[in-house]
Amino acid sequence: MMKAATLTLNPALDRTMYFDKPFTAGALNRCYDTVTTLGSKGINVSRFLKLFDVDATAYCFSGGDTGKTMESMLKAEGVEFSFVETAAPTRMNIKMIDSEGVCTEANEKGGPITENELKTLIEMLENSAEKGKYFFLGGSIPHPVEKGVYNSITQVLKSKGAVVILDCDGEALERGFEARPSLIKPNLYELSLLLHKEITDPEIAIEECKRLYVEKSVEILCTMSEKGALFVGKEGVFSVSSPRVEMRGFTGAGDSFLSAFTYMRDKTNDIEYSLKFASSAAAAKVELPGSTLPKLSEMDKYIDAVTARRYE
Repeated sequence: MMKAATLTLNPALDRTMYFDKPFTAGALNRCYDTVTTLGSKGINVSRFLKLFDVDATAYCFSGGDTGKTMESMLKAEGVEFSFVETAAPTRMNIKMIDSEGVCTEANEKGGPITENELKTLIEMLENSAEKGKYFFLGGSIPHPVEKGVYNSITQVLKSKGAVVILDCDGEALERGFEARPSLIKPNLYELSLLLHKEITDPEIAIEECKRLYVEKSVEILCTMSEKGALFVGKEGVFSVSSPRVEMRGFTGAGDSFLSAFTYMRDKTNDIEYSLKFASSAAAAKVELPGSTLPKLSEMDKYIDAVTARRYE
């Protein structure tokens, strides 16, 4: 049985608002529906893996009324969690999706987190580490935690034989990448930040990821929205297409892809099938509002509509 845990340093609740007209900045926009759901990368991975009966404990901070709401929602989904209570309230992020499918986001910064709060959470995470256990480290970093925090955490977890998967962006990804986790999961924008140049072409993305893998021996799973996704690792270089679906909530799509891919790869050791399953599961996710997750029975409904390719 797959063993896993997740770390979310900057958890949030996501409030998604839907508009029946194009969203206009600087003007009054009236939504017709709102949905409040759990958010943040690590927590989403824990929620998704729970659908596969994998108890991936979500390690996170929790504070204020929003923190209590987050805890209640995790309990309702049967997700195991271990949190450090903070003086700062858990943040709330706003997503606004208009009639044309355009999403405007307004995310709170999160924090401040004290040194003792951070130290306690990291110690809890480290005490759960063991050989072969997957640790998903992901998301933004709250104020005033330094950007190299994922680097130090990765080194400690690796020293205990854990499999570290890193999903963040900017300086946090750059510095975390230097600790050589087992895998990173950027999207095209995050890959561009890592490389310090804009990458939009999937073929160029493949070549850049191949180069990074040769240099660092870190596997890369890059999601590219409607352009599909690519994987570069010990099994080789692969790509997968993305099915066309109506978007209701893109938040958590990348987390769904990563969770489904990692679970299926661990189960089957078949990269092509794992990519196809992940692409289908992510598509099923974006059809649902907010960060609502699909049922297990819905995850493979697009698997025949996607194609995976191995590069020689």
